[in-house]
Amino acid sequence: MDKPKISILITTYNLKPYISQTMKSVLGQKTDYPFEVLVGDDGSDDGTIELVRKWAEWDPRVTLIVQERPEGPRNPVLRAAANRLSLLERAQGEYCSFLDGDDHYTDCRRLQRMAEILEKEENADCIMCAHNLRMDWPDGSHSRLCRAVKGQKLSVEAYWKLMFLQANALMFRNIYREHKPEGALAACFDDNNITWWLFQYGKMYYLPECMGAYRQLENSSWNKMDELQHSALNLLGYGVELSVAPEQKKLSGIRHYPDLAALYERRGKFSEEELSPFYETAEQLGLEETLRWYRLGRLPEKDCRQLGRELGLLRIGYLKARMERGMKKATGRY
Repeated sequence: MDKPKISILITTYNLKPYISQTMKSVLGQKTDYPFEVLVGDDGSDDGTIELVRKWAEWDPRVTLIVQERPEGPRNPVLRAAANRLSLLERAQGEYCSFLDGDDHYTDCRRLQRMAEILEKEENADCIMCAHNLRMDWPDGSHSRLCRAVKGQKLSVEAYWKLMFLQANALMFRNIYREHKPEGALAACFDDNNITWWLFQYGKMYYLPECMGAYRQLENSSWNKMDELQHSALNLLGYGVELSVAPEQKKLSGIRHYPDLAALYERRGKFSEEELSPFYETAEQLGLEETLRWYRLGRLPEKDCRQLGRELGLLRIGYLKARMERGMKKATGRY
């Protein structure tokens, strides 16, 4: 096989009911560029591994890598990050694209179109290309993940305040060997953190079309959490962002204002134990800013007032960002 231009990096764990649809959508891509498919499995025991092995026998572009699964407690955040980085370490393509094993592409020209955009000289300032995603709900309904309907180049300032695209939506230049994720970023290499890492090296070219499906599973780890746990998990990302680019603290704070406000409003009504395992992960990674908010319930009153003042300033920035987005929508620039 020719050296691949594109590396598709698929992560799986007990996804046997979905993985064949995922593989069909990838291997059915129509492209002028050779591509490879690396599947990283986190030790599935439901038959996912055996099914992927069959796909690898059928198509030489597919390679399976299985992570060892030691006995004892499992931190899914750290395991998933290690899986993604293991795939990046092996990726040969000039461009890379992650895909969760329960999601799939809905456009057979997805790879071709995104690579062509990144190949253009006028897009040399773009580190990544992204498209919208179709959210597939258990009741059979669908919705768009992102409300932006205009194709555009986005700086980190324009994107980070109020937009969100899951990492499956990205194709990015393979900068892994020159800019390997380290520290907290390497430990929590997921969705927003991946996008934040890439934004440190260029812009995003955004396509409003939904070229992939983002399956919403009722039993997913996210859907099993309550709102407090959602905010606590998001604040791990806040801490990671500051470890990568502390000079952009205000921008990160505006993005995470709803999460910070949720914890502040419930100060004194939750304990560190209720935030497990996020609290333990933050301690392990030394995310001091995240821990400061996790410990709201036992901070002295003067420290709580200081956090309240910080939150008030972030609220102003958050509301300004919402107003700016509203104006862009009204004038067709969003």
